[in-house]
Amino acid sequence: MTLVTTWTTIKASNSAELVLCVDFTETGRAEAGFPDLVANIDYDATFWHVRPPAVTPGCGIDGAAYVRSWVEPIKESGRKVHAVMGYCVGAVYAAELVDRLAELQGSAPELILFDPEPTSLENVYFQFGKVFGILSSILNEEDVAQIRETMDTTLQVEGITVEGYAAQLYATFREVGHRAFERAGFDPEYSEEMWETFSAFLAFLTYADHLDPWEGWLRATAVSSSNPRNGLNRLRDSGRTVVAEELRFEESHDVLLTSDEVARAVTKLLER
Repeated sequence: MTLVTTWTTIKASNSAELVLCVDFTETGRAEAGFPDLVANIDYDATFWHVRPPAVTPGCGIDGAAYVRSWVEPIKESGRKVHAVMGYCVGAVYAAELVDRLAELQGSAPELILFDPEPTSLENVYFQFGKVFGILSSILNEEDVAQIRETMDTTLQVEGITVEGYAAQLYATFREVGHRAFERAGFDPEYSEEMWETFSAFLAFLTYADHLDPWEGWLRATAVSSSNPRNGLNRLRDSGRTVVAEELRFEESHDVLLTSDEVARAVTKLLER
């Protein structure tokens, strides 16, 4: 299977330095994203944002191959990566990218994480529920009941993996969504674009489970929001050392990347 990853430019510069931003925003989520943060960062570099391959969970690839496709466009650019930034589950991929780029360019980029979280069944359930909610206006009661049943019953299956769970969610939502899209009179081409985005999102959550970010995170700086259920705040009582340095802010998780104070702190991190 050929995996195609593209990087979109958030901010262009004549500088040879490149800063990579890892997150998934194409689902129309409410949280602020890296474009909001980069607009307020005063650092001369080109900033790229990843657009991962459009694959489905359970299609037979692994996390290593998934991330490998991200590196090819970076190699072709000829630029040196100064830093990699990851938000939420994107922090897992950011750590993997830093390891691969260290081998490629002879030195490791800075690693900056925003509310870093490993993927999990709970995370997939929560994130799927948000996307499902966005499309709920075109679903009837039967549709909603079928999706809810899959979400809840599959989660309770003994030994279910993140990949198995995501694959089942996608299969059910594709079946239900196909009926709903037809009722709504959506153009088939538009519908396929929707499914491509949705499958890519579930794959992004899924293949992070194939990677182990913990050692990489020990070299990172984390930027934490005030939300108790996000990022490092969920691990306060574990006593585990997760990152090398943590900067804590009063902003909530959904607006963390819009904060001027956060942008100033990140600018200083990039200048080190």
